[in-house]
Amino acid sequence: MQQRKQQDIKQRNCITVHSDQGRPVVFGHGFGCDQLIWLPVIGQLPKSVAPITFDFMGCGRSDFSAYDKEKYGSFNGYVQDLIDVIEALNLGAVDYIGHSVAGMIGMLAAVKRPDLFKQIIAIGPSPKYLNDADYQGGFEREDIIDLLSMMERNHFEWAGYLAPIVMENSQRPELAEQLRKSFANSNPEISRRFAEVLFLSDNREHLKHVPVPVTLMYCAVDVIVPVGVIEYMAAQIPHSKMAELNAAGHYPHVSSPQEVSQAIMAIL
Repeated sequence: MQQRKQQDIKQRNCITVHSDQGRPVVFGHGFGCDQLIWLPVIGQLPKSVAPITFDFMGCGRSDFSAYDKEKYGSFNGYVQDLIDVIEALNLGAVDYIGHSVAGMIGMLAAVKRPDLFKQIIAIGPSPKYLNDADYQGGFEREDIIDLLSMMERNHFEWAGYLAPIVMENSQRPELAEQLRKSFANSNPEISRRFAEVLFLSDNREHLKHVPVPVTLMYCAVDVIVPVGVIEYMAAQIPHSKMAELNAAGHYPHVSSPQEVSQAIMAIL
């Protein structure tokens, strides 16, 4: 029964074990992407690392038939899926690297199951994207509502609008085009719901409970996550440190994979 459950999870989240030799490192992708976004970084890693990637529900080659509106109507569904994925690997505690929302999902999963995580490397995470009186997350509520409305009205228009803004590297338009295709290939209905869960969330209260070491990787120029957010997280998470990347934009693992891989290895 247990073996069958593990196999079901491997298929549900399309778990890919890139090597069975070396130190297991699990990679979680960000919103609007799938596990393929990590390939440039994985290609730079030494053989001493055994990368493992997967797709969050509704992304990439995950099993869309397993999508449940109620389960994935909050972070809890995605957090449980990450726990399931690591359990299905049967490797014990692993190093986990999560981009953007996947970084926050990893921290929430570690609060629930600290035994599954050695450490977390979070690239451009945020506990809350909305500004309020004493916190600057980077967005006003009207900005997010407009973004959600655009997604609902025209998924492809939204993909074309957002990709070059978040990629930042205007001198390399091919990077924005790659990201646009990733956004456009995602399921419009599921992406819209995931975006609402993500951009209207507030996970600040959980930061002080994260029990494992966390490295907060960030770019000085990131339209999605201001440096002030990273500084806020570093002050709240008990065992944390900041690591600035020599890159720009919200997707440094796409624009500067060698820089990101070297930074990862320095931590591992």
